[in-house]
Amino acid sequence: MAFHSVFDHTNSMTDKMTESDLFSLKENYVNLIIDGMDMDSLVQYAFDQLIEYFKDFDEDELKAEIADLYGDDVLSDLTATELLTSKGPL
Repeated sequence: MAFHSVFDHTNSMTDKMTESDLFSLKENYVNLIIDGMDMDSLVQYAFDQLIEYFKDFDEDELKAEIADLYGDDVLSDLTATELLTSKGPL
């Protein structure tokens, strides 16, 4: 993945970055991190982040999210007893 630079190189590193420069630095850093990860690491990271995102959802909120995005049939499939016992990423 190539990095793109929009940083104003006339400023010294002690000067504050503009919001645009800071966003570009964040994008470049994230791309560097992702480029250094293998597929298993990426999957584990996505799994961990999604679990963290959903940790404060109550039952009704989670069911509504699933039904809204994937439909009632998928919600029924995901709540099947045999699926509720799986742990970790696929």
